[in-house]
Amino acid sequence: MQNKNKPDLDSMPKVHSSTGLRILIMATLLLGGMSGWRQDRVLAVAGLASAAAIAVFTRPAILAYNRGRDCWLKQDVSGAIEQLTLALQQDPHLTNAYLLRGKAYLALAQVSLALADFDRTIQLAPRRPEPYYYRALIRISQADRKGAIADLSRLVELHPNATHHLSLAHLLAEQGSLTFALTHLDEAIHLDPTSTAAFVARAHLHSYLGEWEAALADWSQAIRLEPSPAFYYNRGLAYYWADRYNEAIADWDRSLEMDPQQPNTLYSRGNALYELGELKAALDDYDRAFRIEANLNRVDVSDEHGLYGRGLAHCNMGDKMTAYSDWQAALQVCHKHHNLALAKQVHRALLRLSTPDSDLGREESA
Repeated sequence: MQNKNKPDLDSMPKVHSSTGLRILIMATLLLGGMSGWRQDRVLAVAGLASAAAIAVFTRPAILAYNRGRDCWLKQDVSGAIEQLTLALQQDPHLTNAYLLRGKAYLALAQVSLALADFDRTIQLAPRRPEPYYYRALIRISQADRKGAIADLSRLVELHPNATHHLSLAHLLAEQGSLTFALTHLDEAIHLDPTSTAAFVARAHLHSYLGEWEAALADWSQAIRLEPSPAFYYNRGLAYYWADRYNEAIADWDRSLEMDPQQPNTLYSRGNALYELGELKAALDDYDRAFRIEANLNRVDVSDEHGLYGRGLAHCNMGDKMTAYSDWQAALQVCHKHHNLALAKQVHRALLRLSTPDSDLGREESA
């Protein structure tokens, strides 16, 4: 005989219907409660936890969030926003939905909406690193350097890695906080000793501060990790400013072997040869550099060392008017890059340019 107190399983609705789902949850809760009387409390808690899990992962907000996530993975960004918005209407405290919708808005370049979602994510979960990263990207795009630095500083506290420290170091360097930038680059290299980008950034900062031996060490490590014409060119500059002309020339030889079409490298090598008294070789390098620039129909105005070297080449050839123009341009880039060491050198060059009969080429590299 059938027990009247026992549920008739055959007559229960299917669990995929809302009525059946509620019955299943209630039954699970009841079983969890009954086991508290008849068994130990561990089984009771397990029963209750199981019921809670069913409730959480099948409630409408979560179902909408999952649909939104599926749309995002399928690159249906508009569909993802629609479903995530529906999820947030059901549950305004669903942190993951704000975060993912913010990313979707950002993908559609709807920056203000993305920023609002990342702000809300941070309010709900202030220790989650992801929204700080995306908010920093937005603030960088809006030229809000102070806000971006604040977000990246928080990010490296919550989730330190080499990439985040490197990003923060770049922003700090751009605002002239070179010492703080070096601290973060040190940490980036500590976390990832194979980060070529971190060694390159630190080498540049050491050069800007006139710390040539430290710059040489970092350029050498960058070359070991990833040899390139640019790295040999920059290490050659560090050798040059450390008055190690032969080693500078050797690096510029390697750089030009890898890429012969580098006027700035030719100007620099020509200046080093001029210092060593090899005037014909220096003039040959100047001539090659001028011809390459004429063919390219441009001068690299982003490299302050190249502009300085070009000006020095013109000065060595007696064209002080062009030298003055090049050095003025170099000075502007020095200020932009906070290149303190070269800025001082360019200032001295401009002052000495008006001194009659001065051998400026030799004085400036001394």
